Amino acid sequence: MVEYIAGKASELKDGQMKEVVVGSNSKILLTKTGGQIYATSHKCTHYGAPLINGVFSSDGRITCPWHGACFDAKTGDIEDSPGLDNLQKFKVTIKDDDIYVEVDEAALKSGRRPPKCKVPPSSFDEEKNVVVILGGGASGNTAAEKLRENGYDGKIILVSRESYLPIDRPKLSKNFGFGIEKLTMRKKEFYDELFISLKLGTSATEVDPISKIVTLDNGEKLKYNSLIIATGAHPRSIPIQGIDLKNVFYLRTYDDYKNIEKAVVGNEKKNLVIIGSSFIGMEVAAISAKKANVSVIGMEKVPFERVLGEKIGAVFQRLHEDAGVKFYLEAVVKAIEPSETDPNIGGAVVLQNETKIKADVVVVGAGVVPSTEFLKNTAGFTLERDGSLKVTEDFKVEGLEDVYAVGDIARFHYFGTNETLRIEHWSFAENTGRAAADAITSKKTTPSRRIPYFWSNQLNKGLRYCGYASSFDDVIVQGNLEEMKFAAFYARDDKIVAVATISVDPLVSHCSELFRLGKFPTATEIRNGLSPLDVPLTV
Repeated sequence: MVEYIAGKASELKDGQMKEVVVGSNSKILLTKTGGQIYATSHKCTHYGAPLINGVFSSDGRITCPWHGACFDAKTGDIEDSPGLDNLQKFKVTIKDDDIYVEVDEAALKSGRRPPKCKVPPSSFDEEKNVVVILGGGASGNTAAEKLRENGYDGKIILVSRESYLPIDRPKLSKNFGFGIEKLTMRKKEFYDELFISLKLGTSATEVDPISKIVTLDNGEKLKYNSLIIATGAHPRSIPIQGIDLKNVFYLRTYDDYKNIEKAVVGNEKKNLVIIGSSFIGMEVAAISAKKANVSVIGMEKVPFERVLGEKIGAVFQRLHEDAGVKFYLEAVVKAIEPSETDPNIGGAVVLQNETKIKADVVVVGAGVVPSTEFLKNTAGFTLERDGSLKVTEDFKVEGLEDVYAVGDIARFHYFGTNETLRIEHWSFAENTGRAAADAITSKKTTPSRRIPYFWSNQLNKGLRYCGYASSFDDVIVQGNLEEMKFAAFYARDDKIVAVATISVDPLVSHCSELFRLGKFPTATEIRNGLSPLDVPLTV
């Protein structure tokens, strides 16, 4: 650990960030809040975005400009996903207006990991201290890590139906060519050091909340003190003839990804038909546009109409059409017709109007369904119409003790619009896993004020979105749609409920913090040209 001079204290104003170089060209981030100066590592621990380009709120939150990860400037701790690790934190001393920072340059190269389990597994009291987590996706994996970070010293069992370690699932639709090692978030040794027991390639078939026992599909029974259900979702099928043919794929798992890649990527351009014009479908279209003849079938007037509105959806349609993608919109699929040469594979997708679209490969992107079938006839569990579970503000299943539901299956009250929602975003799933771990370890209820935040990369254009708009009556645009450099504000009455942008970072990160702080401008103010960036992030 070496102490370096990092600047003058008088030159750093409250609410300001500054990136400085110390030692042998190492960068750190200085922040000042409440009159105190803090120092952390300078890159987001998700995908390495420079945090100096993000936003800084007066209560000490640093928000990444790319995907909305938030960190506490005072401690370096993650406050919102998708940051994978906490930031490094460095000791700051002020001497005669000089800022001195103690930095370990070697440690600066990696994010701070959660601490190792302090109690040897031989001392675990399996009658009093066992958390079983069902699901190895974003929420389940994060819950396991957060339990250890919070000092939980009991047994943790993570059950995953997938046969591999937890992966960075959003990457599956962002590009072809990933090996499993490029997608895996942690190595096996990481889980071993935290004494997180992994049961891969298996699923729960039954939960008894009275006796607190989970039964797995291999017959094993697990006793728990706390249960976190994080089973996620599975792709929605569509009830048409031919949906089970061998060249019809869905995208959810790594195996799905490799099957699609094998079918699409090759020397000969295939005819790829995508059923569904929302995010999974359009992202698959984007990564396939140069490798296949791509057709997209959608029920809406434009892609993303329900989520982004007609004006913004039309922008994405033009972007894809310029890349050679063909659209069949306001269309309904009637059947997938077998190939003339092989009755086991599809040869064409047939629309209700009898239009036939030649298909060598079909990808269905018709949304997802909560994976809660195994709870359908279980006493104590009440599934909503879509299969979700209602939860309290700390993600405890309503009506049950010591049972939590997180991620895609959780239906919760969202303070931003006073609605009950289910959200399928990756980072929000991680946040719910953290919330459940916090509730288990502190036994306190902490109301969540996290803002939904997601992103999509398509044909070299990055969409950012924060907030939630189940409905909207106007889309106010600032910027240029043709140049794809704009912000779209979704209004309900005179309230902005969500924001989407392209190429104007860090506006969405700033807007996300304004939503959290309850300081977002009215729709009238936005229509009159006010930029949210002109509204300070002060508590």
